[in-house]
Amino acid sequence: MQRLSTSAIAITVGLGLGAIGCGDNNSGDDEPTPDAGVAGPVAYAVSGDFATTGVFTAIDVATRTVHTNALAGVAGGDPFLRQIGDEVMIVNRDSGENVTVLGGAPLALIDQYGTGGGSNPQDVAAVGGTLYVPALGTAGVVVIDRATRATRTVAIAGDPDGKPDCVSAYAIGAQVFVACGLLDENFAPRGDGLVAVIDTATDTVATTVRLPATNPVGLFARMPGGDLVIGTAPSFNDFTTGCLARVGATGAHATSCLVTNAALGGLANHVDVPADGSAIWVSVTGFAPDFSSQFGKLRALDPATGVPAPVASKDGQQIDDVAACGDGYVVAADGTMGASGIRIWKDGVETTTTPLDIGRPTGFGNNLICR
Repeated sequence: MQRLSTSAIAITVGLGLGAIGCGDNNSGDDEPTPDAGVAGPVAYAVSGDFATTGVFTAIDVATRTVHTNALAGVAGGDPFLRQIGDEVMIVNRDSGENVTVLGGAPLALIDQYGTGGGSNPQDVAAVGGTLYVPALGTAGVVVIDRATRATRTVAIAGDPDGKPDCVSAYAIGAQVFVACGLLDENFAPRGDGLVAVIDTATDTVATTVRLPATNPVGLFARMPGGDLVIGTAPSFNDFTTGCLARVGATGAHATSCLVTNAALGGLANHVDVPADGSAIWVSVTGFAPDFSSQFGKLRALDPATGVPAPVASKDGQQIDDVAACGDGYVVAADGTMGASGIRIWKDGVETTTTPLDIGRPTGFGNNLICR
């Protein structure tokens, strides 16, 4: 795979001005990016159409200024986003099959690492100079040495077909937690989801634990106390089963339900926690019982009890994704057909009157971060 040119896409994160209706500002690709940085939080959104190059768009959250496709060429047709330390990582999934790393100030391409043909990567974790990439088309996790570019695979047992359908990874110290679905050839769960804990000193699986429900979805997020959470989806239209699962970060890594799908009123499609740990923000999604329609709503959970607060989004909004920013800001993707974009809340009150266009319809989750 041809690597991207760093000089061709280096940019400043500063965002152009220009008012567009109701105080929501937007600047397109043809507008030059100024050199000054942004003082407040910046959100990044990626989206693709599974066929052509995707978009990587930056949003000044406080001013609602948008720089559409701020780094051209870094997002593939099916991208996910993950922030690790000071780096932004784009996981280009079935379309691209690589991890593209951005960093520095101004934000620019650092490198791009292929995960192998047919690998279909889903997430990325990092320990030192090594990347751990759960990939659906492999035996578990693709391990990439960033210095040498050498790759190897950590196999995760538990699925008869040898492909445990691993969807997320999160590093805590020298351990990497990996969530796997264990699906059969018809994509039906063989049983409750599995979390494998990789010892990165030896790149072997130290232990495995079962989740309290089937079919993990979304990406791991870390709670204020240190434990991890991830959504589960036994069904996409019946929420009497499943939950936002909690995985202990220490000891025996016990698993439990932080909050049930029934209490959420849907599936925890994406979860994010602000640095101050004040809340756990969830984009709750699902379908009507007959699959005739779908919904998405924004909810906050009490980090101590998991009890959901009232729905923060309005009826008619299709909230598929969420990212918690600093200074009381939360950004979410509204996937409403024909009118999708990013919405912004400040201290629980929405500040946008219409969704901010990112240059393409928003993704279905795991496409949004804030830093």
